[in-house]
Amino acid sequence: MSETIGTPSLRWGKALANGLLAWVIGFALYMIPSFVVAFKMGFELGPQGVESSVISKQIGETVSAMYRDTIWLSIGYTLVIALLVFWRARIVARGTGANSVKHGVLVAAVPVLLSLLSLAVIRADLFTVLDAVIFCAAGYIGGRTAKTALS
Repeated sequence: MSETIGTPSLRWGKALANGLLAWVIGFALYMIPSFVVAFKMGFELGPQGVESSVISKQIGETVSAMYRDTIWLSIGYTLVIALLVFWRARIVARGTGANSVKHGVLVAAVPVLLSLLSLAVIRADLFTVLDAVIFCAAGYIGGRTAKTALS
């Protein structure tokens, strides 16, 4: 195969797919607290005869407030996705020789672009820019450590 040490071409598809995988897993883990709160509130309010529309509204307000007011969820999101990007960047960059750092940064590209899209569409704050920088650094370091591990 052409995937030997020192391969001159970039594995665009593999790197971007791994970046998307890292973001999807990280986002799913980020959403676990909301599912826990929603199920708990649903089981507490449901048997009391409260209308489902009222329950839904209360769950939405509570979850929204939880994510808005708790900085630890944002920090956890950033750390988990950065670790996943680092891990996947090391895997993708393994065996690519001089292109290992490029592969690592390509893995980080999807989470970085999604963060910047969030910055443009949803909310404009410094933490979103910081997320993008941390994800890019995680991809760079992941690619870099894969290169030195093979040398």
